[in-house]
Amino acid sequence: GMNLFLLCHFSFSWQTNLLCHLFCYFDILSFLLIISQDEVQIEVVQLRAVRILAAATRLITATKMPVYVVGVTSTQTPFSFSNANPGLTFHWSVSKRDVLDLVPRHSEVFLQLPVEHNFAMVVHTKAAGRTSIKVTVHCMNSSSGQFEGNLLELSDEVQILVFEKLQLFYPECQPEQILMPINSQLKLHTNREGAAFVSSRVLKCFPNSSVIEEDGEGLLKAGSIAGTAVLEVTSIEPFGVNQTTITGVQVAPVTYLRVSSQPKLYTAQGRTLSAFPLGMSLTFTVEFYNSIGEKFHTHSTQLYLALNRDDLLLIGPGHKNYTYMAQAVNRGLTLVGLWDRRHPGMADYIPVAVEHAIEPDAKLTFVGDVICFSTHLVSQHGEPGIWMISADNILQTDIVTGVGVARSPGTAMIFHDIPGVVKTYREVVVNASSRLMLSYDLKTYLTNTLNSTVFELFITTGRNGVNLKGFCTPNQALAITKVLLPATLMLCHVQFSNTLLDIPASKVFHVHSDFSMEKDHCEDSAILKRFTGSHQILLLTLFAVLASTAFIFLAYDAFLNKIQTVPAVYVSTLGTPQPGSFNSTSSPPHFMSLQPPLAQSRLQHWLWSIRH
Repeated sequence: GMNLFLLCHFSFSWQTNLLCHLFCYFDILSFLLIISQDEVQIEVVQLRAVRILAAATRLITATKMPVYVVGVTSTQTPFSFSNANPGLTFHWSVSKRDVLDLVPRHSEVFLQLPVEHNFAMVVHTKAAGRTSIKVTVHCMNSSSGQFEGNLLELSDEVQILVFEKLQLFYPECQPEQILMPINSQLKLHTNREGAAFVSSRVLKCFPNSSVIEEDGEGLLKAGSIAGTAVLEVTSIEPFGVNQTTITGVQVAPVTYLRVSSQPKLYTAQGRTLSAFPLGMSLTFTVEFYNSIGEKFHTHSTQLYLALNRDDLLLIGPGHKNYTYMAQAVNRGLTLVGLWDRRHPGMADYIPVAVEHAIEPDAKLTFVGDVICFSTHLVSQHGEPGIWMISADNILQTDIVTGVGVARSPGTAMIFHDIPGVVKTYREVVVNASSRLMLSYDLKTYLTNTLNSTVFELFITTGRNGVNLKGFCTPNQALAITKVLLPATLMLCHVQFSNTLLDIPASKVFHVHSDFSMEKDHCEDSAILKRFTGSHQILLLTLFAVLASTAFIFLAYDAFLNKIQTVPAVYVSTLGTPQPGSFNSTSSPPHFMSLQPPLAQSRLQHWLWSIRH
């Protein structure tokens, strides 16, 4: 035979360079043949210090800039430490909150990341002024030695100046301006194309207009010189009216880039999400800014994308330039890095955490279980989504309320879809049950007293003794009792253990299955009660001699025809049955303490028997 072995030998200690050898070889009859060999160097260091990487420290109002934590060298990017195990926590603060806000990444989609994922933040400038941003990095495990000198925390602080942007007259009259990067192109479009003859030209004005070229048909070409120019656009209408508009064009180098997320996620009031839902589709859009925070209208940057791991997030180019489409396929944290190939220092890093958005955990489910699924996700208008199931024969589900009944063994996927926003899922594994667990209240008994309560026998499947999972809303509880009917899985009938009797037990007792929504039970139940009316005399006579001879046989067709039985005690009253034969102060007779009369001694061979 031919066996393939893949070996990688490496170990590491602090502050060392490692050489990892990777061998791939065939072992054929003890003959070693190396067919592939590679090596990679791994550098393991202790963090000596951290610093806040802010691309610009002077920003205009109403702009955004990403900031993130790096080490003391350019190689110690967030990839080096932000997903370490044991982890680090990042705590940010601002000296003057009226100047700017410091918000976590993905705040535009209303995610609230935990402190261990907040290695990167976004600055939102608000008003003119000077403020400082500070970050403190804590080590969650003091004995791990991740910081040099056995320190428990590292910190850094940076000053930011915010000033007002130049405006003419009033903000409402602010003229438009096109901002282009160096060596880029931009195709202009107007609302009169096709209806009028449109032409454009660059005006010969100060400073040198060579910073921009125009082909007469709206294609702007920026050169390698930074500066400003004036563009005139004219439309000649077919009815003899001419329109002219003038706009400024500024050419400047790109200083930093920022990654934003879509779509927006909405949750029920008072609820928050700390991660993206499993299975959802994400869109990452890259935007570019100049040295004071003005956003470019076009781009000419060649970006490089990298992930710290590729098994949690599937990502690729989007339909538009500088957009990326991602699919959350597994739970966990993925670090996404984007930077300019020609300027590696111009980069942005974002954490993408993925978790389940559907509760509860239904991997340990047994046939007969009822699951009330829930999620905090809602539409923009606060409306819930639609529930779907991949295999309705395994988990019968009400698509409106999201409650399901496990009907057969297998694996199914429960989906929650908010059209146009998010579609998430969770796996449900339904196991076959090899046994039924029977229980009942020892204080209850069967009697022919008028208005007496029924005798309930509780049946559970699985291992935890509870058949109801999750927290059910009133609508879900109504769907269980009116639509899903989990009690239909239970087949119940009653018979006497003495087969010589000519009277069938079904003539004396009535038994039916039901489902209990009580928190103390949350299980199927078989309800046994006596008949009334013409059979009253028969009950009094028969059960005076054959007390405690009724058996309930419970058959579960989904459990490989497993059958369990339990004895039921009937306590008859003497003479005419009267209501209230047992008052509240007297305790009912105990099930196992009852002794059969002498006349029943010959029936000992079939009393209190339990069959499996």
